[in-house]
Amino acid sequence: MVEYEVMLNSSAVAQQIARGVASSGVTEVVIAPGSRSAPLIYALAPLAEAGVIRTHVRIDERDAGFLALGLARGLRAKQSAGADGGNAGDGGAGAAGSGAVALVTTSGSAVANLHPAVLEASYGHLPLIAITADRPARLRGTGANQTIDDQSQVLSDVRARFDVPAGSADAEDLIAEAVARSLGAGQDTLGLGDESGPVQFNVQFDVPLVPTVDELAQWKTDVQTLAAKSASTTGNAPAAERTVSVRILPGTVIVAGDAGGHSADSLSALAEEYATPVLAEPSSPLAFELRASHTLVPAHARVLADCESLRSAIRSVIVHGKPTLTRPVAALLADPEILIQRLPDDVDAVALSASADEGAETADAMAWRDEWVGVGEAVVADSRRDRRPLTATQPLPKQPLPKQTLARAITEYLAGSAINLFAASSNTIRYLSDANDIRAHIHASRGLAGIDGLISTATGISLALDEQVVLVIGDVAMLHDVGGLLNPSAEVQGEVLIVALNDDGGAIFSGLEHSQDHVAPYLERYFTVPHGRDFRDLANAYGWGYAEVSELDDFVAEFEAEFEKDRSDRQGTHRKIIEVDLA
Repeated sequence: MVEYEVMLNSSAVAQQIARGVASSGVTEVVIAPGSRSAPLIYALAPLAEAGVIRTHVRIDERDAGFLALGLARGLRAKQSAGADGGNAGDGGAGAAGSGAVALVTTSGSAVANLHPAVLEASYGHLPLIAITADRPARLRGTGANQTIDDQSQVLSDVRARFDVPAGSADAEDLIAEAVARSLGAGQDTLGLGDESGPVQFNVQFDVPLVPTVDELAQWKTDVQTLAAKSASTTGNAPAAERTVSVRILPGTVIVAGDAGGHSADSLSALAEEYATPVLAEPSSPLAFELRASHTLVPAHARVLADCESLRSAIRSVIVHGKPTLTRPVAALLADPEILIQRLPDDVDAVALSASADEGAETADAMAWRDEWVGVGEAVVADSRRDRRPLTATQPLPKQPLPKQTLARAITEYLAGSAINLFAASSNTIRYLSDANDIRAHIHASRGLAGIDGLISTATGISLALDEQVVLVIGDVAMLHDVGGLLNPSAEVQGEVLIVALNDDGGAIFSGLEHSQDHVAPYLERYFTVPHGRDFRDLANAYGWGYAEVSELDDFVAEFEAEFEKDRSDRQGTHRKIIEVDLA
């Protein structure tokens, strides 16, 4: 008896994928328009109409990718806050979902435009499923329009890749597997249990690309069943418990970097119990969770660099997240003489235990911790004699500040405010490293620490949290993602307030080795790249509110005015740029 392979038309395959997306707990889907991906639109749009998923449309695939990245980070932060009993917000379909975000594009160069966001997701451990529509395999190698010969290989650094043939009857099971792989299932290659990241799900669609009247009507009927099932689902099954143990040796410190939105309550409790100095970057959850504790070391990078007696006494480092911000920390983690103990990003999802070695008694540990914190406080006090600190609770200086001091003061002011703060790479995140009054929930793209797509990422975080996000960003990074200012008319906007620190170029290079005398002639044209632009006209063109300030008290007045409004009063004007003139 001859067995024949079951072949489905493109609409049926797309409906399988949509069904698998919904049943896997994916509730946020970002879509860039395209014809080859049309079957997915007709399958996903009815799910959005029924409230099973929420869709977001962006014209530019690059910005779509970073919007999805921000949504994934925001969902994770929201879930962590909900698990910790904090204010998780109220934000829509994603609240009880898996946390993975789907991203839909058409074929050809559209796929390549996802690559920057996919790389950040990979190194930031954020779950994205790039569903890339392709043409049938028979067109590969023929020079057919918008056909890459092996499109499923375009995106590197993915956790898994799928190339689903045209007419496949297995698409529903395969997309469910893709979601699981994006969430880390079967990916514990580091022994840490947190290998979540991007997956490419390439699916070939043959013509016809549009469902018939009857096919669409039947699918809409099926969607109502899916919606009822989704409404009755109480949540995902709990993951199997994992156990992680660490040793507390004499001379142990905790080094913490960005954890992609995960909380770290269990590690915070361990640090306080064992009086362990914590060297936390500003976007680490420990920087917020231990803000009122005596275990957080201020200006830790400068302490590492300048206090040899403390640095040389380190015997063990417990690492959480991805600390990449400073060279002294990088050198510490590369020291072969030091025991490095790495924890998973989702440390609160494991059973964390510790054992103290002989000689790590509490009294000695407290003295060790107090010395670190004391030196850090002295470093901060010394550095602030000239630049006058500012937080939301301290008085404003009366006279004008130097431009870079103004940028630092504004950034630290924002860190001291009870807001969701997204910090761009380069100088802004480094200013926050010296802040000693962090009250903001700080987010940052530290997977690869690039300046790519930051406006779109901030928008995604806001949409996932259903809260306002303040993005503090330099002018070069702002210009790098001008497309992120564009919000299609039918789309939910998100609440984003951009604080643009405009010093007319990449000022960070002036503080690096590129400013040495013998190479200084190349600095301006090839590194700092002055551009002579402000953002007033761009704000008007893209429909954002705008204000320009050049003094600290003007900035504070403008910023506080935004937060004196009730949230309902901000609707319709809740996308604003405050430009700080530093040039």
